Amino acid sequence: MRILDRNIIKYKFSFLLSCLLLLSGEAFSEQQRVSLRWKPSQGAESYLIELSEDRDFLRVHHFYKTKNFRYEFNSQDSKFYVRVVGINADGGRGVSSPIISLADKFAAAPKVKVERPSTVVASSEELRISLGDPKTSGPSSNTPGSPNSQKQVPVSTYYRVNGGEWQRYDGSISLSQEGWNEVEFYSEDILGNKETPKKTKYLKDTTAPQVRLIGEKKGQSGLIEIKSGAELTLQVTEEGSGMEEITINLAARDGSGAEVNLTLSGEEAKQPIKISSSGIDGLSILRWEANDKAGNYIQSELPLLIDAKHPLCVFAPTEGKLREDGIYYLKENGLIAIRCEDPGTGSGLSKLEYKIGNGSIQSYQNPIGFNTGIHTVTVYTSDRVGNKAELKIKVNAIKPDWQKTGSELQEK
Repeated sequence: MRILDRNIIKYKFSFLLSCLLLLSGEAFSEQQRVSLRWKPSQGAESYLIELSEDRDFLRVHHFYKTKNFRYEFNSQDSKFYVRVVGINADGGRGVSSPIISLADKFAAAPKVKVERPSTVVASSEELRISLGDPKTSGPSSNTPGSPNSQKQVPVSTYYRVNGGEWQRYDGSISLSQEGWNEVEFYSEDILGNKETPKKTKYLKDTTAPQVRLIGEKKGQSGLIEIKSGAELTLQVTEEGSGMEEITINLAARDGSGAEVNLTLSGEEAKQPIKISSSGIDGLSILRWEANDKAGNYIQSELPLLIDAKHPLCVFAPTEGKLREDGIYYLKENGLIAIRCEDPGTGSGLSKLEYKIGNGSIQSYQNPIGFNTGIHTVTVYTSDRVGNKAELKIKVNAIKPDWQKTGSELQEK
């Protein structure tokens, strides 16, 4: 893609246009196509793609209307100049984009043999295609021996869509049906010379690619919750003109930690897309932008809770204290209480268990009591996405009624 002009007047709507050379056409025929793309304009509900025979646009020859940001032209438009105008919800027009000569673009576009028996056109709720100027299109009465063989006589062009009724062509054809449309057309002059009808196919694609996150569920926070480092999978569905490109970004909302930026096109954009969340923690935003070959565009974002931290625990003796040697000393009837919490941006505590010495693992419910002596306590904890921790403490439970001894004081 080549940027044509960055110095665009900013008033109401502004445009940044670029041209792509795209290849398409009928089976095994040599065809040229030029694609025009512009950046979305704030406030524009739709766009008029206007074509004129003169650079000053003294007269608009015909137009296409679309809600997308890309349009592809066939060689029938190669002689025209083109500009794009944003239209707001009330029908007001913005400032026109820079004017581009399609003749220059088609002159640079290579002709190639293609096998796809179709023409892809950009989506539009009022999609219109042009067969050229109805006053000059079609056959002339240049049949050898004809008295008018050197003259162009008035002609009329007729068309029908998908086998419907024949209609007179007045400069453009409206395609209302989503999907493939077969257009037949022929011209007839006033002398009755009639050409054999020709056929062409157009794909009207008004549906943007569908992108969704699969295999994940919402947690108690109401958000999709995953363990940091786990892979996310985006599934892309595009049943119309085919995927053009998808751009994906995943980053923590506060800007901390790692960030993922990924752009895929062609075949890669059609496959399920794997995204690593390694190095990301806390409330995060998954964003994507995708467009298909017809110019349909979608952007969306999804908040996620990515949890990189295991729960944290504190131990509180009810009758005793932690000595400098790292051992909890308990008085008679003393207990050890365990309190574990997941960090504020975590997924929440899922499991808290313990065992004393080589005993069995038990679920922690209430503060733990101990027999007299020294004990090792192992605590197991995990959060809802699988972050785990194993902690060990030592406890010395002392019985207060030990035997006291002393010495007698003797007189001499």
